[in-house]
Amino acid sequence: MSTIAGRSFSKIFAAEAGLMPVNVKKPLLKNIALLAAFCTAGCVQPVLAGPQQQNAQGHGKFEFALIGDVPYNEVDFWKLDNVIAEINADQQLKWVLHAGDIKNGSTLCSDEMFLDRLQRFSSFKKPFILTPGDNEWTDCHRANNGGYQPLERLSKLREVFYPLPGQTLGRKTMRVETQADDAQYAEFVENVRWKEQNVMFATLHIVGSNNALANFAGRTAADNEEVVRRIEAARAWIGETFAKATAENARGVLLMFQANPGFELAKGNSGRRGFEEILADLEREIVDFKKPVALVHGDSHYFRVDKPMLGAISKRRIENATRIETFGADDVHWLRVEVDPNSAEVFSVHQEIVETNLEQHPQP
Repeated sequence: MSTIAGRSFSKIFAAEAGLMPVNVKKPLLKNIALLAAFCTAGCVQPVLAGPQQQNAQGHGKFEFALIGDVPYNEVDFWKLDNVIAEINADQQLKWVLHAGDIKNGSTLCSDEMFLDRLQRFSSFKKPFILTPGDNEWTDCHRANNGGYQPLERLSKLREVFYPLPGQTLGRKTMRVETQADDAQYAEFVENVRWKEQNVMFATLHIVGSNNALANFAGRTAADNEEVVRRIEAARAWIGETFAKATAENARGVLLMFQANPGFELAKGNSGRRGFEEILADLEREIVDFKKPVALVHGDSHYFRVDKPMLGAISKRRIENATRIETFGADDVHWLRVEVDPNSAEVFSVHQEIVETNLEQHPQP
């Protein structure tokens, strides 16, 4: 359960970054048809933010919205509608980030569920960037999830939510760099990166259930191989992101992924299984970078802003690493992240408590 600590600002950290060219792959015809099929009467044609808009050099202030672990329950769909309405009404927001888990862990992973979430997320007026969670593919082997083969659900998830590699969802879309542009990692359309006002942003496909290592009946060698390959891709994306940030004199980096990887746990703890290599890379890169880094995730359903990383060697707090965990599950609210590249901390976080979501469901 999340805890709500009030409506005060919690300053986090500051960063600055530049821009990068982005490449968009030619969409497959089936993906175009897929996207068109799920666009309801409420949808409008996507409007691409041009390079001069998205990648404008400078150090101006801007804001974006952050959500995660939502929607969890069908009875709370009306709460998500309220969140979407608030975000859509806010002209200051540039985009919406979703830290994964688009359903709870005890409901069907059906095609219909995927299409329902696509329709809901497509109603955001702003560019919408999603990183996958474990509930929508890793854990779909469970009987109450439909007994799916996880790798089949992962393939479907990519087909539905990343139909146009290098382009976001949302009524107004935005071009982003995708790891799929690298032939070595062609399937990783979900790992994306972009820069705004000299601030670097990237998503990483890192999920709960021990990063998909949790055992289940019917697990195959292919499931194990997928984990190895996805960790390899995440590590490569982390390295490239920090290399770009350093080369382009970025003042900070924000990384978003779904899993809580156990920052506070000691190395070798079972809670860090599936994350050890990634955590070691993050520690090294963040320490070498020396500038502020935000690590955004969901998973625990507990809103918090803290500094959980301890150096494995120094045993000291890594002060330039800040964790931002989203609201989630029963607490259907959102976070406003303000970005000021000229400030010492660049990012500040404000809890946006949706007052109507604290009430009982409206009676019909």
